[in-house]
Amino acid sequence: MAKGSNFEREICKQLSLWWTNGKRDDVFWRTAGSGARATTRSKQHQSTFGQYGDVQATDPIGQPLIDICTIELKRGYSNETFANLIEDSQTANAKPCMYTKFIEQAYSDHVKAETFAWMLIVKRDRRKAIVIFPWSLHKALRQVEAPLKRLKPLVKIKGASFQNIYITPLVSFLVNIQPRYVNKIHSKLYDDEENEDCKHCTKPTCANCFREKE
Repeated sequence: MAKGSNFEREICKQLSLWWTNGKRDDVFWRTAGSGARATTRSKQHQSTFGQYGDVQATDPIGQPLIDICTIELKRGYSNETFANLIEDSQTANAKPCMYTKFIEQAYSDHVKAETFAWMLIVKRDRRKAIVIFPWSLHKALRQVEAPLKRLKPLVKIKGASFQNIYITPLVSFLVNIQPRYVNKIHSKLYDDEENEDCKHCTKPTCANCFREKE
């Protein structure tokens, strides 16, 4: 448990520094019980603002990221790899791939939180952290002209039970996807007065197009 808690604190500081261009390390922090409070209240059909997933904004300047993505953090699981999403086990009654469970949890929390997308950050022992995000977020970033081609390596997997996902090293994502691109998406989703009446128009950064099904 301590290992996971330390990782959560480390990632929250890393996200804070990324979001503020190195000026602050306290914009994001762990949610209460790593999202447990929101999960408990959801079972009672009650919502809990900003408490889904593992990361919350402790300063309003970071809220756009949390509005866009429900973020799940996973540490350890060294016997698992995202390649298991492709390589099915030949063992009878084998347990489901942990990465499938991670993605399902991230997706479930994003639905409960009513955010635009989800993000999963995973770090195995003695390995660098990776970030996994859905096709919908990739498309939105592309439409606000984020330099996605700079994400290297970038792996795309078409899942049998989930929408297409993209996987890249966390450091590559943070170096190349600047917060301004996330803020552009947030502005189009929540601030543009034209969005309410727009029905899949041809605008390259239309919020409705962001939400269009694949």
